[in-house]
Amino acid sequence: MLRRSIAALLFVCALAACGADSSSSETTQAGASTQSAAPGAAVLVTTDCGATVVTAKTPVDAGETAMRALDRVADIETDSGLVTSIEGVEQNEGKNLFWLYYVNGKLADKGAAEVRLAAGDVEWWDLHNWKNECASVPADAQ
Repeated sequence: MLRRSIAALLFVCALAACGADSSSSETTQAGASTQSAAPGAAVLVTTDCGATVVTAKTPVDAGETAMRALDRVADIETDSGLVTSIEGVEQNEGKNLFWLYYVNGKLADKGAAEVRLAAGDVEWWDLHNWKNECASVPADAQ
């Protein structure tokens, strides 16, 4: 009976060792352990509905607000919580040119300080006439 108990205990220990969490790290052929990178989000800044790239698509951490992520990848100016300039490219109220932002190709319905990016999200800022919706979304912004 004692032998069965010991054998069962060894079997359970061996099974537990095989089932250890391998999703957070992996071992290379050289034997070194590497951490798997957590998927992040990205930020892209353009003008004229994607015609001109101001800031190329840049990785950012998921979980950050859209405003914080933009601030990490570009020099921005704000007024009352609204983005008025990105990398020196200013909006022009007289021409109805405003910085608008999208998440995964869809116009955001909340302020950039209220939206948290999830893994895989693409935050796209574009300076264009707010009265004219962009006919298409750049491939990098989807």
